[in-house]
Amino acid sequence: MKNNVEETFSIKKRLTISVIALSSVLILICLYFSFSYSKHEIEEVYDARLGQSAKMLLLSMPISEQPMQSGQTRDLFDNWMKRIALQAKGDDNPTPFGHPYEQHILVQFYIAGELIWSSIPEIGNLNHDPKYAGFGYMDIENEPWRYFQLPLPKAMNTKHEYIFVAEKESIRDEMMYELALSAAVPQFVLIPSLALLMVLLIDKHFKPITELKRAIAQRSANKLDSIYVANPTEELSPLVAALNTLLSELEQAWQREKRFTRMAAHELKTPLTILRLNAENALMSQNEQQLKADLNNILQGIDRTDRMIQQLLTLAKVESIHEMKFLVTDLSKLCQSVIAERVPLALKRKQEVSFEGDEIQVLGDEALLRMLLTNLLDNAMRYSGEGSQINIRLEDKEESVNVYVSDTGKNISAETREKMFDNFYRANTEKGDGAGLGMSITRDIARLHGGSVELLPRAESRNTFLVVLPK
Repeated sequence: MKNNVEETFSIKKRLTISVIALSSVLILICLYFSFSYSKHEIEEVYDARLGQSAKMLLLSMPISEQPMQSGQTRDLFDNWMKRIALQAKGDDNPTPFGHPYEQHILVQFYIAGELIWSSIPEIGNLNHDPKYAGFGYMDIENEPWRYFQLPLPKAMNTKHEYIFVAEKESIRDEMMYELALSAAVPQFVLIPSLALLMVLLIDKHFKPITELKRAIAQRSANKLDSIYVANPTEELSPLVAALNTLLSELEQAWQREKRFTRMAAHELKTPLTILRLNAENALMSQNEQQLKADLNNILQGIDRTDRMIQQLLTLAKVESIHEMKFLVTDLSKLCQSVIAERVPLALKRKQEVSFEGDEIQVLGDEALLRMLLTNLLDNAMRYSGEGSQINIRLEDKEESVNVYVSDTGKNISAETREKMFDNFYRANTEKGDGAGLGMSITRDIARLHGGSVELLPRAESRNTFLVVLPK
C-alpha cells in the first residue's frame, strides 16, 4: 500500500550540509584559480630566467675569431658537476659547487649547427632548427624540456653562432605542485575545521528553535499557558506570538466548553427530575382530571427545558466570538422586526408596545443584535404584567447609538438590580421559565460589540434598560 505521508527532512541538517558543501566548493575553486595563476607566473619567471641565462652565457662565449679553450673549460665544468653529484649523494641539498638541480638544466653552444660545448656531455647534438630563435618544447631522452634558443646579432655572428638553453619540465612541475601543495594543505585542513565550526555555530543558533520545540511538546489540553523562549529572535518572535495567541484562544475555548458542560449539567438536572416525577404521577393518576394536570405539568416542563437549552446554546454562540459576522445593520428596522414578532403575545397580554427612532445603522452581528433586543423585550413583556406599556426608543449620539427599552411594570428591587446580569439568576421564578441566562447573554452581546447595557434608576414610573452601541 502506498504511503501518502510525505517524508520529513531536517532543515538544520540540510543547512549544515549545504553550507559545508558550498564552502568546500568555493575553497576548491579558489585553489584551482590560485594554482592556474601560480603556474602561469612560475612559467613566466622560469622562461625569463632561461632567456636571461642565454643572453649572459652567449655574451660570455668566445666568438669564432678567438681561439676557444674548450678542453680546459669542459674539464673544469665536468669536475664541478661531478663534485655536486658526489656531495649531494642523490639528495637535493645544496653543495659548495652548486645545486643538484643544475643537472636538470642544459646549456649548449653551437657554431654553424655544430655543437661546440654542452653542460651535459651525455646529451649530444640535438635535432633542432639552427635558424630558430625563441622558446619551444622538445623531448630529450624521452623527457619534455622547455628551451630557449638565441643567436648572436648579425654584426657579430660571422659563422652563425647561437646558444641553446633548456630546462626539464618535471622541475617546473615539481615546483608548481609543491607550491600548490603548500597552499592546498592549509585549505584542506580548513575544510574539516570549517565544517566543525559550522556544525557548532548552526547548532548554537538553532537552540531557540530547539527550545521552542521543547516548549510546544510540553503543552497539552490541561497546560495551555503562553510559550516563553529565553533567546527570542526576529524570525521566531512572530511565530511565538502567533502560537501564544492560538494557545490563548484554545484556553478560552476549553474554558468555555467546561463552563458550558457544568452549566448544562447543573441546569438540566432539576427540570429533568421534575419531568420524571410528573411522568410517574401521570402513570399513577386515578382520574382523568389528575392525569390532565400531570400532562400539563409535563408540557410546561418540556417548554421550560427547551427554552433553557436554547439559552445555553445561545450562550455558547455568544462566547464563540469567531463565529460572529460584523456587517452594517439597520438598527431601526431590526427593532421593528423584533416588535412585529412579539405583537401576538403582547395582544394576548393586553400590552402596548411602541417604537420611536429614525433610521440608524451600526456595525454588528445581526443575529446577536436581534437576540439582544428580543431578550430585553421578552423580559419587559414577561415581568411588567398585563396591560403594561412597553417602549423601544433609539437615540442617535455623536459616537454611539443609545437603545432605551422601558416598561411600566413594578419597581425592581435593589437585590435584583445588583444580580440581574449574573448567570442563572432568576428574581421571579413564578413568572419565568428560563435558566436565568437572558440578561447575562444580553450583557455579553453588548460587550462583544464594544458596548454596554445597564438598568437605569426608575423614573416616571418606568423601568428602563439602556444599551449603548458604538457607531
